[in-house]
Amino acid sequence: MANHSHAGHMPTSGKALVISAWLTGVYFMIELAVGLWTGSIAVLSDAFHTLSAVGGVLVAIIAQRIARRPADSARSFGWYRAEIIGALVNGGFLLGMALLVIWMGAMRLGNPIHLATGPMLWVAFGGLVTEVISLGLMWQSSKDDLNARGALWHIIQTFVGSLLIIVTALVIEFTGFLAIDPILGMAFGVVLLWASVGVIKEAVHILMEGTPEGTDLDAVTADLNGQDGVLDVHHVHAWTLTSGKHAFSAHIRHREPAEAADLLNRAYLRLTEQHGFHMVTLQLETECLDERHARDIDIVQIAAATTAQDKTDVRDAHPPPSPNTEGP
Repeated sequence: MANHSHAGHMPTSGKALVISAWLTGVYFMIELAVGLWTGSIAVLSDAFHTLSAVGGVLVAIIAQRIARRPADSARSFGWYRAEIIGALVNGGFLLGMALLVIWMGAMRLGNPIHLATGPMLWVAFGGLVTEVISLGLMWQSSKDDLNARGALWHIIQTFVGSLLIIVTALVIEFTGFLAIDPILGMAFGVVLLWASVGVIKEAVHILMEGTPEGTDLDAVTADLNGQDGVLDVHHVHAWTLTSGKHAFSAHIRHREPAEAADLLNRAYLRLTEQHGFHMVTLQLETECLDERHARDIDIVQIAAATTAQDKTDVRDAHPPPSPNTEGP
């Protein structure tokens, strides 16, 4: 993973996003025209859902292109986080759409209306074609790209919307059960709500410099402590620059004399090859510096202090019996 460049994964997801934006945009224009021609509220409603998908994909494209910019003196880590900000915006967009769909469904449930099923079916089948193509293009890249995943959920929203239109039209045509439209719409709104919370939660975790998902920081620290010549490892930090690109930094105190260059090389290789970090920064030292000002972010010292405090609390709770000094 250490040798993968950020631009290496951009073209695949970038092309998928652009093609999806064009397909979804063209379909929105067709769906809007059909909705205005027939006067179908259901078709017009789905057209605006499609428009939201176009907006979501455009946000992802813009964020991805900004993220390609090189680092400079003002942004030494580059523009990687633009993708995560794009994912956060898309997550918020999805959250708003979910709440709107649930609210509209609840309002419609109290007063269901008759819908023209013919135009609904034709528009829905046309939408499925474009949405299946878009999903096929974006599915693979979205697995390890949070920005693309946010855009993917917008496409999934329109795909499921088309399916719901077909089911709604058929149920109304054959049973006359008008309430099926708001019921299915509200159910899908709940699914969108769950998806949006997941995207927002992951984006916020990254922006808060959280430990990368799947990284066992205790295991990484123990691995470094097990290297020859290492006395202790402290000020351990792991965070995510953007999807799939994790960074790591730590202070390593070693014996003196020691082959510092060899120790640094071994530690670097283990962190990049065994633990998959994209960027590694290590500080080698023979004695700990005065770091009292930064102890609040040193998880190793915090853990040690917590363990010591727990032992003290146990001793205070169960003191040894005092000797009996009283006479007979």
